[in-house]
Amino acid sequence: MLKTINVWFVVASFGLLALTGCNGSRPALWGHRPTQPASDHRTTQLDLKQQTTSAKAEVKNLSRGAGEQIVALGDSITAGAGVGPQAAYPGILSETIDLPIVNAGRSGDTTEAALNRLEQDIISADPWLVIVGLGGNDFLRQVPIAQTEQNLREIVTRLQQQGAIVVILGMNVYPFNGDYGTMYQRVASETQAHLIPGVLEGLNDTRYLYDQIHPNQAGHQILAHRVAEGLQPLLEQATRPASLSNR
Repeated sequence: MLKTINVWFVVASFGLLALTGCNGSRPALWGHRPTQPASDHRTTQLDLKQQTTSAKAEVKNLSRGAGEQIVALGDSITAGAGVGPQAAYPGILSETIDLPIVNAGRSGDTTEAALNRLEQDIISADPWLVIVGLGGNDFLRQVPIAQTEQNLREIVTRLQQQGAIVVILGMNVYPFNGDYGTMYQRVASETQAHLIPGVLEGLNDTRYLYDQIHPNQAGHQILAHRVAEGLQPLLEQATRPASLSNR
């Protein structure tokens, strides 16, 4: 991906979406602020550590210990488009934190689509903790950011009502459709979810991309590492369910 994203790229991305049809295999555009390569992401990681040094007591359901498993909810990045589910970040993250993770990513998902399948695919799995990585397809399809925020807030709230801890991945699409970074922060703060910000920072470098949109294996390794770092303080303080207490 070029360091400077221009109008041609945005138009081409919309054309790619249209060519893939409506069969659920459409790619997600996870745009973000062009920055230095991920290999030089010390500032980003410092910001991440500063914002996730402790899982605050107000994270909802932190001490409840309800549910059975960890679920990753997202779109084509979570699903592993281009690399396969085993090489996608949830699989790498599972090995890193030594806990099983159910990959519930589905290519093409918007926040609305994820909300529509929440009961069947996520809540029915009785999750203890859900990692939510959504928003890129909303940007690509020009969904108003207010609607994206409303959908994301409902996803978080419904999961919390079932007793799950919710982790939001801050996947910014600045500057094209509003300030997503602020939106993620606002939803996390107001719903008492745990935010891991800036997880895609620097991954728009061609060394970390399978295509113009999706991370390759190296990109997923970096993404998994960042999520693991962000999860660490939460996992240290959370009450685990019996199914995970021995791990």
